[in-house]
Amino acid sequence: MIRFGKIAALALAAAVILFPAILSAQTSKAQQIDELVRRFADEGYFAGSVVASENGEVFYEKAFGLANADFKIPNKPDTRIGIASITKPMTGVILSKLIDEKKVAMTDKLSKFIPDFPRGEDITVEMLYRHRAGVPHRVMPAEMEASPYTSEQMIEKIKQAKLDFEPGVQRGYSSGGYTVLARVLEIASGKTYAELLDKYVFAPAGMTDSLDFQGEPIMERRAQDYLLSSNGMINAALKDYSFLIGAGSVFSTARDTYRFAEAVVDGKYGEMILTDYAADGVFDASGRTNGHRAYVELAKEKKYGFAVLSNLSSGAFDIITQGLREILKGEDLSVNDFRVPKIIPNPNKDLPDFAGRYDRDDGGAFNIVLRDGYLYSANIQLLPTKPDCFFEYSFFAEVCFGRNDADKVNTIVWKGFGFELKGTKQ
Repeated sequence: MIRFGKIAALALAAAVILFPAILSAQTSKAQQIDELVRRFADEGYFAGSVVASENGEVFYEKAFGLANADFKIPNKPDTRIGIASITKPMTGVILSKLIDEKKVAMTDKLSKFIPDFPRGEDITVEMLYRHRAGVPHRVMPAEMEASPYTSEQMIEKIKQAKLDFEPGVQRGYSSGGYTVLARVLEIASGKTYAELLDKYVFAPAGMTDSLDFQGEPIMERRAQDYLLSSNGMINAALKDYSFLIGAGSVFSTARDTYRFAEAVVDGKYGEMILTDYAADGVFDASGRTNGHRAYVELAKEKKYGFAVLSNLSSGAFDIITQGLREILKGEDLSVNDFRVPKIIPNPNKDLPDFAGRYDRDDGGAFNIVLRDGYLYSANIQLLPTKPDCFFEYSFFAEVCFGRNDADKVNTIVWKGFGFELKGTKQ
């Protein structure tokens, strides 16, 4: 018979053998992550913060690049960066809690809360939540997005917009729809959206560094937004993110964003959120607005997880998030090296012919415009690399145009890491 003391000794010996092995594996992965991220940060292609975990334990947390390029202030792990559309599942959490409290129901008509909203009798809360209400994604020109708005003022703007489709008949991703949903939740609860976030989202997850954007108050530790160009970092357009309330208005840290994912996976927000956002065993959410990008992923059993926030919008973000997943899953890196292609003087004499609307195969559209001698899609600049082909820094993607038999531009292929979008000129 083996006595208890021997059993304890054997168990301790096994733990002593196993624990260094775990530490060694994590150290190796931490080094791989550091090499991956630093490769792009040192080139000036990435600025932001990264958190990575294994078996529920965060073993890597670092910040890179500049929070403010004018004053050369570096990013830190507690620097606040916009998380854009990761705000949307947070709005979903608030909705689920108010449903539990019977203050709102999925079947409620929008007209119950905003009686004069156009087609409010035909739009339900569930349609807003599931992007099926027909409310446009954006409801005003980009130049108007620099002004502060209350949720009530945003509703007035959205009321003036024409629905993209009949309510309930299809799905169309809509930040505008989530802003309407946020206002519904305010009315149903009698609290502001910021108060609802604090109570139902941030507090249960221990998110102490997160807050909803408000334009006038000073936000401590906030990073400035930047874009990447052939000349390096440039300022992103000034925005007041109050126009994205409920849809893309939260600022956070990588650690807090990871905490949110952990709360989802741990079931702290309830079964509805777990089912809607992590049904396949993994919670993942992403966001991109102006000069900031965010991504978080956490396996349901917490075998691995990571969060990446960046205040420099560039395609390095996509390579880093892909590489993090591969490192944490013990896979080989699919992208071991990347070089920005050589940008050349414009070889296309008929540059204005590239401008126009291109309807995509996936139902979306590219609107290509000519501005100051360059082609743009929204704020993404297309830089020539060869005849009919361009490079853009936002996704490190190649954008090539096709021509018909009459040598007229008629198609577009936008290919980046993990995606390829095709469109036809209208």
